[in-house]
Amino acid sequence: MTRTTLLLLLGATLSAGCAHLTSTDRLDEARVAYEKAQQGPAAASSPADLATAKKFLDVAEKGLETGDPRLVDDRATIAILKIQAAEALGRTHELAAERDRTLQALAATRQQLLDEAQQKLALTRVELEKEKVARDAAEARLGEARAVLARETEIRDLSEGTVITLPGGQLFHQGRADLLPSGRDRLSRVADFLKSASRSARVQAQPPSKGSRKAALALSGKRAERVRDFLVGEGVTARQIIAEPPTRTPTRTFPDSPEYAANGAVDIVLEPARARTGGATSPGRP
Repeated sequence: MTRTTLLLLLGATLSAGCAHLTSTDRLDEARVAYEKAQQGPAAASSPADLATAKKFLDVAEKGLETGDPRLVDDRATIAILKIQAAEALGRTHELAAERDRTLQALAATRQQLLDEAQQKLALTRVELEKEKVARDAAEARLGEARAVLARETEIRDLSEGTVITLPGGQLFHQGRADLLPSGRDRLSRVADFLKSASRSARVQAQPPSKGSRKAALALSGKRAERVRDFLVGEGVTARQIIAEPPTRTPTRTFPDSPEYAANGAVDIVLEPARARTGGATSPGRP
C-alpha cells in the first residue's frame, strides 16, 4: 500500500469521526445550565446577559462541526461561565428590586403611622380645646351662681370645703321642718350652685340652742333630710349630696343672735375644690 493510499484512508477515518460528534458532557452541562437559567431570575432581570450567554452556547454547538471534543468543551465552559454570570446578575437585580419594594413599603408604613399620629394629635388638641372651653364655661357659670347666691347667703371657703350657711328662719317656721316658700327659692339658687360645682356635698342642720336639746336634735335631723330631698328634686344628683345626722355638740359656733338661737341654721358643705396647676392638682376656690 502506497503512502498516498494511507493518507487517504486516514483522512476518511477522521472525516467519519467528525461527522459522528454530536455532543460532549461539558456541552450537555452547558445546555442544562442555560435551560435552568431561562426559568430563573436572569430571564426577567438580566435578559441581555442571558442572551450573550446563549451566543456563547451557540458557538460551542457550532464547534461540534469540527469534530474536536476539546474545542467543544472549551467553548462550552465559556458558555457556562457566561450563564452563571447572567444568573448571578439576575439574582442581584432581583434582590435589589425586593429591597426597593421593602424600603417603599416601610416608607409607606412610616408615613401612614406619621399621618395617623398627626391626626390623633390634632384630634387630641381639638378635644383639649373643647374641654378647656367647656371648663371655662362651667367655671363662669359657677362664678355667676356663687355671686347670685352670695348676695343673700353666707358663703365661706374653709379647710373643710365651701360652706353655705342659711339661718333656720329663712327656711323654716320655728319648731317645724316644712320649707317656707321663700326658703324654697333660696334653696333653688343653692341647687344651681351645687350643679355648677359638681362636687359632693353634705347637709348639716344645726339645732337651735334654746329649748329641749333632744327635740332640737330630732328637728334638725328632719330639716337636713328635707333640705337634701328638695335639692335632689331641683336636679342635684342623689349621690352627690347626703344629709348628716345632727350631733349633740355643734360642728361650729354661730353668731350669738336671737335668730340662730331660736331657729338654728343649715350648713351645706361642699368638698374642697381641686384646681389644676400644670399636671398636678391643688385645693382651690370653686
